[in-house]
Amino acid sequence: MKIRHLFALLLISSCTESQDLTCVDFKIGIFKAEGINYKLPTTIVSRSEKTQKESADGLETLEATIEWKSECNYELINLNGFPDMEGQKVSVEILKIEGQKAICTATVEGMPEINLNFEMEKL
Repeated sequence: MKIRHLFALLLISSCTESQDLTCVDFKIGIFKAEGINYKLPTTIVSRSEKTQKESADGLETLEATIEWKSECNYELINLNGFPDMEGQKVSVEILKIEGQKAICTATVEGMPEINLNFEMEKL
């Protein structure tokens, strides 16, 4: 009986520890992104080690290369999309993590007036 209780306690404690996400947990995987300060469609983001694809209902799938500059900062270089966006760099910083969501801010190269705040939830 005591062994079962000990096992249950270990199982519960290991599950609660695994809930604490870090920036590293947002490097590879599938995520749901939503704008905070701009009205944007909900976007599904799929990341591998070197690329990112973004898809939203009714819109063309966007592709970009991704380069991590530090644990919580990365740069996207657009491969497709609007003609004026191809090759454009987007710098992103993960500001904080709340539960399963990373709160981020992004700036677009050559457009300092645009500062997009968004949250990205790990799916």
